[in-house]
Amino acid sequence: MASNTPPAAQVVIIGAGVIGCSTAYHLARAGLTDVLLLEMATPGSGSSSKSASMLSLQFGGDPLLAHMARYAYDRYMEFEQELETPIDFRPSGWLTVADDAHEASLRQHAANLEAAGITTELLSPVDITRLYPELTYPGLALGAYGPEDGPFDAHQVLWGYLKAARRMGVQLHERTAAIGMIIKSGRIEGVHTTSGLVSTNCVVNAAGPWAAQVSAWAGFELPLRNLNRTIVVTDPVENIGHERPFLEVPDLGWYARPEMDGFLMGMGTTPASSFDPVLDQDMVVQIIEIGMRILPPLQQASLHSAWTGIRPMTVDERPVLGPVPGVEGLMLNTGWGGMGIIQAPVAGELLAALILGGEKPFFDVSPFLLDRFNRQ
Repeated sequence: MASNTPPAAQVVIIGAGVIGCSTAYHLARAGLTDVLLLEMATPGSGSSSKSASMLSLQFGGDPLLAHMARYAYDRYMEFEQELETPIDFRPSGWLTVADDAHEASLRQHAANLEAAGITTELLSPVDITRLYPELTYPGLALGAYGPEDGPFDAHQVLWGYLKAARRMGVQLHERTAAIGMIIKSGRIEGVHTTSGLVSTNCVVNAAGPWAAQVSAWAGFELPLRNLNRTIVVTDPVENIGHERPFLEVPDLGWYARPEMDGFLMGMGTTPASSFDPVLDQDMVVQIIEIGMRILPPLQQASLHSAWTGIRPMTVDERPVLGPVPGVEGLMLNTGWGGMGIIQAPVAGELLAALILGGEKPFFDVSPFLLDRFNRQ
């Protein structure tokens, strides 16, 4: 591997998750192909491999991110034609439910989505029961339903970007970790890797959970916190419709959706103490107990698999995108949390536009810049 590592590249991207691969693809699509993707393990082996694999417009209520999700969703509808890779998308819908105490916030959430051009229907308890007859939720007051959401193959998304980028000349070096950066007079000059030095004037930090560690090499603190999220998948479940939409119960922090003939359930926002978290058995029990209350047919289900992954989150739950003040050539594309797969098309295209300069980016990136944390 060391003998094949290029001595130089115009752009070095640290991290070959879906954000890094999308960035590489969009750079190459725009004509900049002298790009090196560095991956310490294998592509998608970090957060990208542990998602709930939902293409969602309903996720999150931030108005700006909702507009970006609308753009990304429309790009995904063209993904197979553009990248010659199917993503097996199935628009089964997304249902969010609330009790009396959370009804007002759900109404506001739905209004924000509608303002962003995202179809969101408000449902009465009777409507919800027709849509999801197995649901048992005490105090059910309101539902918000998005018909466009649904599961897709997140692995195919990553590999679609990666294969297309490599066809255009982007290089991938897996099992090659970045271990430091060379910065002289406030400018990036290279990246130290486990296979040697790569000279470059542009580095993209797309390292996901490791992004704060990478930023520390440049002498600044990235306000990122890694949170554990656990997912459980059951064996086949009878007496429950597998055409049911994704179900979210925000006040419990719990969600579920059909997965093959079983059900996938998830929750958790506990601080991560490791980059490779072990399965949180207590959270598995909690997820299953809530699931059996909310969807009683799950009482007959057995456990098929479970895992705990990491969501890298900023304190304001918005990503950090763009240049680092005082370090010319260092770009950030991180902090996407649970939105990374959903927002990958827009995340990669935006950062490519910032690197290449020229026309103004098609979304205002100022709300995502690092210096927002220092603004009053």
